[in-house]
Amino acid sequence: MKTRSVTVADGVDLFCTDSGDSAGAGARPVVLVHGWLCDSDDWIHLIPLLTPHTRVITVDLRGHGRSTIAPSGYGPAVFADDVATVMRALGVSNAVVAGHSAGAEVGVLVGDRHPDLVAGLVAIDPVYALPPERRAGFEARAKKLSEPGAAALAAAHFALIEGPHTPAYLREWHQRRPFAIAPHVMVETSRAFALGPDSIRLRPGADVVLLRRRVPVFAVYRDAAQAALDQALSPHPASEIHTWPDAGHWLHQEDPVRFHRELCRWLARLDR
Repeated sequence: MKTRSVTVADGVDLFCTDSGDSAGAGARPVVLVHGWLCDSDDWIHLIPLLTPHTRVITVDLRGHGRSTIAPSGYGPAVFADDVATVMRALGVSNAVVAGHSAGAEVGVLVGDRHPDLVAGLVAIDPVYALPPERRAGFEARAKKLSEPGAAALAAAHFALIEGPHTPAYLREWHQRRPFAIAPHVMVETSRAFALGPDSIRLRPGADVVLLRRRVPVFAVYRDAAQAALDQALSPHPASEIHTWPDAGHWLHQEDPVRFHRELCRWLARLDR
């Protein structure tokens, strides 16, 4: 594993890693984008499975992990441009961008804003294209996150989205994550991703962006209704949308072997 620090346009330094096989038959690069209040350590269960046959790039998004805690710039389009800057700095193109949760929203926007870099998208329990009735709830959450106790509120939210079979050690880890994040990062990301001008969190605005996807999509959901919607909004014939109904939100951590097997089967389709 090689570590890098890539400086983006506004001076923010992004921590990233570059691992794996860059020349083998399965060497189409995979860029891994973590979700809200997490960092690239979210992928430690999957990286060792991918690197024997794939080049794997990870990045800590601004304000997360080992990257700069910037005073501003926490909208999804900025995050997408940051990821694109990292990809260009590392000479990565024709890549599959894989995102978990809010990271999947970032991945969609990388493909939308920088189509020359992206050959496919992977979405792990994404939270885009939700019903517009959810807006009031997101507004209320953003308001509560601006008050004392924001990290505890976020931790309680994480506890609610675990699955019946989520191991205790993962539950513990997830609930600790928000306490490492600066309060203003929690507030600004929550507000911008759900309510900002670049948001694809809610319908009908999200539908417009998702229908513009011209690359194949591999998505795994916990919710069958959201999976069916994503299928309808994924025009590429090689797209696959799946449902794991008993999984928790971090399904790639709960069963990395199964996820890796399914992902590699789909990646092989792209090379036929």
